[in-house]
Amino acid sequence: MDENIKMQLENRLKDFDTLPFLFVGAGLSRRYLNTQSWEGLLQEYANLAKSSDFGYQIYLEELKSYTTPVGEYPKLATLIENDFNIRWLTDSRYEEVRKLHKDKVQAGVSPFKIDIAESLILKGSHINVAYEQEIQLFKQLGNNHIAGIITTNYDTFLESCFNDYNVYIGQNELIFSVIQGIAEIYKIHGCVTKPETIVINEADYLEYVNRNAYLASKILTIFLEHPIVFIGYSINDPNIEEILASIVTCLNEEQLEKLKDRFIFVEWNDTDKEDSIKTFQKSFENGKRIEMTHLFIKDYSASYESLTLVKTKYRVPILRKLKSEIYNLVLTSDPSHSMKVVNIDDDKLENIEVVVGVGVINSFAEKGYEGITVKEIYEDVVFDDKSYDPVLVVEKVLPTLLKRHSNSIPIYKYIKHYDGTLPEQIFKEIKTNFDDFLNRNLLRKRITFKLEERSVTEIAKKYELAKSLEFICLLDEDEINLEEMKKYLEEVFNLYPDILEMKKGQIATNFRRVVKIYDWLMYGK
Repeated sequence: MDENIKMQLENRLKDFDTLPFLFVGAGLSRRYLNTQSWEGLLQEYANLAKSSDFGYQIYLEELKSYTTPVGEYPKLATLIENDFNIRWLTDSRYEEVRKLHKDKVQAGVSPFKIDIAESLILKGSHINVAYEQEIQLFKQLGNNHIAGIITTNYDTFLESCFNDYNVYIGQNELIFSVIQGIAEIYKIHGCVTKPETIVINEADYLEYVNRNAYLASKILTIFLEHPIVFIGYSINDPNIEEILASIVTCLNEEQLEKLKDRFIFVEWNDTDKEDSIKTFQKSFENGKRIEMTHLFIKDYSASYESLTLVKTKYRVPILRKLKSEIYNLVLTSDPSHSMKVVNIDDDKLENIEVVVGVGVINSFAEKGYEGITVKEIYEDVVFDDKSYDPVLVVEKVLPTLLKRHSNSIPIYKYIKHYDGTLPEQIFKEIKTNFDDFLNRNLLRKRITFKLEERSVTEIAKKYELAKSLEFICLLDEDEINLEEMKKYLEEVFNLYPDILEMKKGQIATNFRRVVKIYDWLMYGK
């Protein structure tokens, strides 16, 4: 993405005061799983149903004699489904799959939907390797950068990326479940794991529209409370037009004006045109209009990186756990069986009973600090996002962690704000110059190896992870720009959240070393 476009996008994202919801369409699955568009899917099954390369054209001719109250594609799907089901139930080519899904078919599930589900499940196991790094960045959004996802996709790509999110399939689950509005995926057109929920033919869409009141009200609430990032849709996608039309109908001009800066439409630029970012205006039959930012880009990586500017302090799956536990506590008279003291962003929180207390918390806070891990210290130094009390970290955390981890812990972020006498274990780790962080091999290499790149950014662009971490240590102290260093460390930590445990080469060791150098330069001097 062009730097100017990225800057404009980031300027708009900075104004978000709540986490965005993603609204995900089929384009994302086409990009990452090589699946088909809706039309492409119908073409494939039309040709199968007619046993002809011109099957789709035959159905298009048939379509001319019908009215289409919910659009042409649902009617086409109905015509194709009727013929395909007969073939599936009688053709010897489907004998094995008929045995496998006998119970579903006898329960009334359409073979057409079963076969679509089987096909998408198979494709879902083959990720497009060209986008591996982009997908890794996408996965990082699920930690604390998005509130949830609404999708019309049938496949399970999103669940595989955000596997600690709760998934609700179809309108029934949304209507009859207690949803929390955070760390959740709403599959409003069904899912391959439940073929009967797939919304594709005319009857499905008519039922969907007739029962749409609750879904529309829920989506309206989300749209009013969160910024919305549309991704994987065409700007003229009928699904999006229908939803936006229902939103626009419920709002007055003043409310629509407030929404215009909260809608971002990311569209895949698979053309020869240049990437662009602009304000896009969509008009509706009632004379109302809605404005949004239209981002037309080839590479999604920079948009994902920009979205990380919006974040909450705690992982959203944990916030969902707390929210649901509070709800259950209000509704039930059954008391909790146990109480544990942990940090709110501790993964262990997901597996224990939760107590929310009001009152004196000092003793709980001190006890909770004893559970801080090495990884959390490194994360806090890099991201500066945990708001730890430096006094408690110095007195309760660092002495123990230094003993357990060969004194390899960044310390200066905390001792900078500590006025007392440092514990001996910390005091003896104080460094007085830059070279104290380097081992003999790196000190020797700094003299013998001619490194042409003389900044963190230049090194990061040219070399892969292991080499970049090593070569940054060969820079002179005055060549290290702290903003560049922070950005580099954040990107590495986001891409490789388990880097501190990596066994390959010296990656973990040198990552720790670079963080400690950054900690010393940023806070120690």
